[in-house]
Amino acid sequence: MKRNMAVSFVLLSMFAFITIGKTGPTTPPVRESLTAERLLQVDKDFAKASEAKGAAEAFALFLAEDAMQLPGGAHPLFGRKAIVENMGSGYLLKWEPKKAEVAKSGELGWTWGTYELHTKDADGKPTVRYGKYVNVWRKQKDGRWKVIVDLGNPSPPPNQP
Repeated sequence: MKRNMAVSFVLLSMFAFITIGKTGPTTPPVRESLTAERLLQVDKDFAKASEAKGAAEAFALFLAEDAMQLPGGAHPLFGRKAIVENMGSGYLLKWEPKKAEVAKSGELGWTWGTYELHTKDADGKPTVRYGKYVNVWRKQKDGRWKVIVDLGNPSPPPNQP
């Protein structure tokens, strides 16, 4: 009888150990689709701020302090201050976020979309350049999402293959 109790205790302990090992910590799971929808909305708010306030001011609001930008044809820029100072003015940067995904931890995510850069040529004639972008986001201690990596590159106009 003692032997049966000992075997039962060992089996019960093993079952508990395996079950606890599979479930991991008791943190509630992140609702990924809801979080991705939220991040997509934050990127849309970022895009609206760019149109309303100008790209430099919008980037100043939505970049993390330690952000990095990987501009096409140029060296990387490190830090929000350096990125914003490099942006200049006299143009309109518009973009349309297409998709967002968030890590299961809920701490990192990315968005991608397309952009239009409206400028004027040397003769003052309006020009538009098109492209696509990826932003990597990190949730801050206060719960807000901030861009930590900004990457964009040119593409043909939307009506061209």
